[in-house]
Amino acid sequence: MAKLIACWLGFLCVLVSTSALGAGRIEVPRGPLELRQVAGNYEAVFDVRNVGSDPLFVSRVAPRTDADDVRLPRRVMVRFESGQTSGTIPPHQAAHVHVTWTPDRETHIHAFYGHVMVTSTDESAGEVAVGIAAHAGSLGFLGRHLLSTIVMVPLVASALLGLLLLAAGGGRTGRRPRVLALAASLACAAAALLAWGTFDAELSRADGGDGFQLVERASFVRALGMEIFLGVDGASLPLVVLCALAAPCGVLASWGERRNPSIFFACYMLLVGASLGALVALDAALFFGCLALAAFAAFVLVGLFGKGEGSASAVAASRMLLLCGTGLVVLVVALFALHAVSVRTFLGDGSPVTHTWAFTELSRIDFVGARVRLFGAPLAKCAFVLSFIGLACVGAVFPFHAWLRPVLRSAPPAVALMILAGLTRAAMLGLLRIDLVLLPESTRWAAPMLGAIGAAGALYGALVAMGDRDLVGIVTFGIVSLSGVAVVGIASLTPEALLGTIGGIAAAGCAGASAMLVLGFLRERIATLDAREIRGIGIEAPLFASMLGVAALGAAAVPGSASFWSVWLVGLGEIVRDPSIATAVLVSAVLLAASQTMPMLKIVRGRLPELLHRGESLTPYGGRVPEVRPREVAALAPLLVLIVVLGFYPAPLLGRAQVTARDMNELVNRAGPGQIN
Repeated sequence: MAKLIACWLGFLCVLVSTSALGAGRIEVPRGPLELRQVAGNYEAVFDVRNVGSDPLFVSRVAPRTDADDVRLPRRVMVRFESGQTSGTIPPHQAAHVHVTWTPDRETHIHAFYGHVMVTSTDESAGEVAVGIAAHAGSLGFLGRHLLSTIVMVPLVASALLGLLLLAAGGGRTGRRPRVLALAASLACAAAALLAWGTFDAELSRADGGDGFQLVERASFVRALGMEIFLGVDGASLPLVVLCALAAPCGVLASWGERRNPSIFFACYMLLVGASLGALVALDAALFFGCLALAAFAAFVLVGLFGKGEGSASAVAASRMLLLCGTGLVVLVVALFALHAVSVRTFLGDGSPVTHTWAFTELSRIDFVGARVRLFGAPLAKCAFVLSFIGLACVGAVFPFHAWLRPVLRSAPPAVALMILAGLTRAAMLGLLRIDLVLLPESTRWAAPMLGAIGAAGALYGALVAMGDRDLVGIVTFGIVSLSGVAVVGIASLTPEALLGTIGGIAAAGCAGASAMLVLGFLRERIATLDAREIRGIGIEAPLFASMLGVAALGAAAVPGSASFWSVWLVGLGEIVRDPSIATAVLVSAVLLAASQTMPMLKIVRGRLPELLHRGESLTPYGGRVPEVRPREVAALAPLLVLIVVLGFYPAPLLGRAQVTARDMNELVNRAGPGQIN
């Protein structure tokens, strides 16, 4: 009894002492504070100030991380100058806090952003945060801003091209637009390859930073909780490299553009920069803004520079505007709903926000447990369906693919290339970022439905491609089929299938982009892409025919192509979950291979019809199909090399995506609500 009384007295003394100290007011610096290297460690010091007239008791200073929610790498220590994690600060004085990170030899993380949490008796402030950052890479300033460089170079080029047009008063600008666009796109591609080389394929979510690398954070609109939050993982990095490498290919393919080249290349570089921004965005608002900007740039390019007969380009642009615009509206509703349910957190600089847009923070919200309803249905269900429909519309996923074929038929080759390598790839990545990572319980709930939709899309695309006679349509529905396979991979909830999905998104984009370039060059030569009218390309122009064959095989999922590995992995992962869906995927792969290769064999073999020999487009070349030109080789070579190399040696792609696929699988299969009521 005496011990119990003593405990109660001690407790009352603590209450009295803390209430006496409670009038202190805390003030901390706004970060992020950069940890500097000092004798093998990375250190920073900041002051916790008491700006009140009474003492302030700080009960805890600690890094914002723990074993169950790894946010920071291991061995990040936070202490007062005295070595303690708590203490009392007199009125109008400050206490020094030391932050130290000691990297160990086994660490895979070389840069991070995080927070130091400070808990005090200042109840009006609550728990406050100080942003911290460390960069242990060897690239200096460029390494810290590599992703923003990749995104900003094409956007700045787009702005400069607009200024160039204004300076010329809308008149002639000579060769400067294409030269500026080529220089910017080459610089962007070089930076992307540098990011590929510095990427650590072994870094996982357990190492800290949610598994993202090359992270950059800066507050954008604090009042709305928006940030410039960039980062890449094994799912997004291949798409960033693909989009950046495709950019100069498109510039070279459009080198002869004569109609308003400043406007064309300004919009083209805007499409490139916005697509890259969506691929590296880790803030939902930033992702949506970049995706919408990319869709708008593509719409303008198709509408102004489309090459369809009559009003075909205007109709194609209108269809794209209708479907993609509807998808974006539906997507923004889902994102606003998720944002509204999020809880109090902190921006990168430590500023508190009531609601967040950051994907990393939204992934920690239990949307099922929130018991919020949207349009009469549980939020987790409704947001999943809305976001899937929205992203499927922009990504041209079955059954929302109706805009893709007319747009690819009408768009200039460079624009078609960037739509397939940039815009649609960013939307497909959004399916992983939003539906899979943010709403894992919803993904489990919708897995049977997703599997059925994906299998139907894979079979539908392959069957329609087999019956099509237009080469653009054949390639388009081949991409639709591969997108269906990717949806099956998401629905399988297995690491093998998720790895196949990640690889397949990149492989399909690369194959489709290269095919659009080759077909654009072919249409310039013979003015038709009807497979029934074309013969003898192999005799007339063997090198050109070889490039056409490589591009077609890349989209055919035949052995020796990158898409083959993705289909095989998805089938392997799905067979343990639903053998019928796996069978449909494998059947679609066989049909897809036939649909892509059979027309190419007919085109390459035989002799060119006399009608084409006498055509106006071949008259300058003596009635023969001209061989591929050096500029065309330069435009096609990077993409075709990727198809061949990754087809026979997919390790560079799959190796970098393997850990990310495993992390996503663990996240979607973690213990949690099994169903949504």
